[in-house]
Amino acid sequence: MSSDKGKRPLNAIGDDMDSEFDPLTAALRQMHDSVANEPIPDDFLNLLDMIDAKMSASKKFQ
Repeated sequence: MSSDKGKRPLNAIGDDMDSEFDPLTAALRQMHDSVANEPIPDDFLNLLDMIDAKMSASKKFQ
């Protein structure tokens, strides 16, 4: 018995959605969407900027 439920893209909505509605899957998708839509924290952006600056500086010396 194989299921393709986990292989569909997160934003895929099939015609048979009502017949296959799974509250756990719906809750997980909602949680994923809410986290994915959160802004990136400033501390994390600053860290990424510092990494980029160090990588750029090291490339200049190669």
